[in-house]
Amino acid sequence: MGLTAPRFITFIVSLIVALAALASLYTRLPVVGTFVNAHRLGVALAAYVILMLGVLLRGL
Repeated sequence: MGLTAPRFITFIVSLIVALAALASLYTRLPVVGTFVNAHRLGVALAAYVILMLGVLLRGL
């Protein structure tokens, strides 16, 4: 099993999800804020799972 760099879009999606979890600590997010505030740790973990899948799976 070889590791590959994730595609740029996968990295950006992971970054946006992680930043949403981080931003929910300091401010209210308008659209998805209630879900992110209630599940902040799960959202942060989801960002890293997306990035992990992008590294492990070729073409993601």
